Amino acid sequence: MNLSIAAKYISYLLIPPVMNLLIFIIFSVIIENEPNKYYGILISFVFGLLFPLLAILYFRKKGIISNNDATIKEERNIPYIFAIIFSLSGLLFSAAVELHYNLIMLWMVYLVTSIFIININKVWKISAHALGASIPVGALYYLENSQLFIVSVIILFIVSLARLQLKVHTFMQVLAGSFLGFSVSYILLKYCNC
Repeated sequence: MNLSIAAKYISYLLIPPVMNLLIFIIFSVIIENEPNKYYGILISFVFGLLFPLLAILYFRKKGIISNNDATIKEERNIPYIFAIIFSLSGLLFSAAVELHYNLIMLWMVYLVTSIFIININKVWKISAHALGASIPVGALYYLENSQLFIVSVIILFIVSLARLQLKVHTFMQVLAGSFLGFSVSYILLKYCNC
């Protein structure tokens, strides 16, 4: 298989909304009690995967973004605004059903990184794929789950290579996205445990 074709499949399969759902499934199963673990997964499915995917499809259909990679920096602003709205909604619903504090903080991670990325996007195009893949890395490092942490690092590496292979981002843009996602995730989960 051609490397570019493989990179495209990886980029489509491991998009940030999919990574959101995966880390919420892991956190819900490891941390949450019945029936809240299902609420945690459902809230992530709705606000972290379903609504973002529907929004992207809508933006593509209406020409708000010209391609699936949103390669034009200015076209990323509206999807990032919606990411902020969806993250805030996930946070509020999680708090309303009284999910475990770490699940609520995980939504805070998505909210904070979305606010960071929309502001960074004003001057520079950072890799949202790398950011989305690195949030689970920071979260699993926080959980001290070495097996899942290693798997998440491998996924981040594969996603980063795919984005570079497709020439959608520079090495520095991928590195910046990776650093931002990991650091915000780990710092908020580790040090904002009230």
